[in-house]
Amino acid sequence: MASATSVRPVDGGAWTLENDAVTVVVNPARGTDILSLVWRATGEEILWRSPHWVDRVPAADTADASDVSFFDNYAGGMQELFPNAGPPTTVRGAPLPFHGEAARRSWAAEAVDTADGTALRCVTRLARYPFRMTKTFWLDGSVLRFRSEVENLSTRALPSNWGLHPAFNTATVARAATVYGPFEELTAHPEEFGARQWMTPGEKRRVPAVAPGVGALELAPGEGPTADLGYATVTGGWFGLRSPGCGLVATMSWQSELFPEIWVWQECHAPGDYPWWGTEHIVAVEPHTTSPFMPLGERLERPGVPVVAGGSTLSAEFTLGVHAIADDEVPVDVDERGVPVLITVPDEGEGVA
Repeated sequence: MASATSVRPVDGGAWTLENDAVTVVVNPARGTDILSLVWRATGEEILWRSPHWVDRVPAADTADASDVSFFDNYAGGMQELFPNAGPPTTVRGAPLPFHGEAARRSWAAEAVDTADGTALRCVTRLARYPFRMTKTFWLDGSVLRFRSEVENLSTRALPSNWGLHPAFNTATVARAATVYGPFEELTAHPEEFGARQWMTPGEKRRVPAVAPGVGALELAPGEGPTADLGYATVTGGWFGLRSPGCGLVATMSWQSELFPEIWVWQECHAPGDYPWWGTEHIVAVEPHTTSPFMPLGERLERPGVPVVAGGSTLSAEFTLGVHAIADDEVPVDVDERGVPVLITVPDEGEGVA
């Protein structure tokens, strides 16, 4: 039986959720970032943490819209990007910052009792877009489950981009990583993303299958120096990420009808200048409503931009988990609780036709 969850505030404005399996740190002081997910059996951290913020909790930062401001305060972990998931832009007269306002704002937080046990509920209201946002987190074994709601307080239908931005620890599950999921192809960002790249701009790379409908994408070698961003359309809302010999697999799941794409972001000791100075290896696998990375204001000229009707609320549920896995196992699905479905394969590198 799963243990009860402890939900409590800690120094710096963050909160922890903890049970026998995992410890999670959430930061309502800035964007409800998920700062940490620790597998308690071994103490291993699953999320990538910026070395500048390992012992500190960043606070709200809403005045400066630039990417520089975002990276100055980027602690790693996972952010919610809304209503803009690209560079700074202006929509309907509203200046929207790099990666959206939600990831920079302070949220009110409280522990609440729910049908799923003790949970952490966070609420904020955006200043530049007429939206109230509510996010509720709870633990289910070694899975962090969360529900995110965006409510349009105006009478006007408004466009948006919505994405989750999790970066994974390249000392554990993302060291020499393979991403498993229901996709067949990865397409590189159409424009140059770095001085050196693992994939050329616009390149399409076929992903070998390990089971019917499940691809296995081996990521760039971590030594670099390369920087890349790629996109894959999914037929279901899940992925698994693991490194050989780690003994753990990180998983996410979501509603693919709302988030039909994943972005794969890799910084392999690049760029050599700001903000990483060639010191970091970062891997992120991100569910998104659309691609490619671009300002919301420019995306309005393209079809398929998500629109939230005036007076309506859009709700989405997600899981983020960590699980034990044998060297000869691979994930081929994630169930409704966020637990991976594993199969045994004789040689993971061979795949199946």
